[in-house]
Amino acid sequence: MIFKILMLLLVVAGLIYWIKQPRRVLPGAPYRTVPARRPAFIVLCVATAIALVAAILTAVLWMGSVAGGVTGGGYRGEADFLLPVSGSLLAVSIACAVGAFLKRRG
Repeated sequence: MIFKILMLLLVVAGLIYWIKQPRRVLPGAPYRTVPARRPAFIVLCVATAIALVAAILTAVLWMGSVAGGVTGGGYRGEADFLLPVSGSLLAVSIACAVGAFLKRRG
């Protein structure tokens, strides 16, 4: 389920990036050219946002599954894999954010 949500977010981010591309200017056009974008910076920013949202979502799902044991639902460790997944996604998000920061500066 999480994989499907992440794939949908990736498709939506790709479509937005594709739609918002600057228009190409033909020679002799009456208007100025748009300055070139930095696609690596934009991709790293989008990856940071998607990974951060996914990390928060998996952490909330893990907390919800653990809370079932507290309220009498009988937690048996069915969702223990979600916490390392959330930590990994958080690490990916931080790495992408650092990469975007370095791309922005230089």
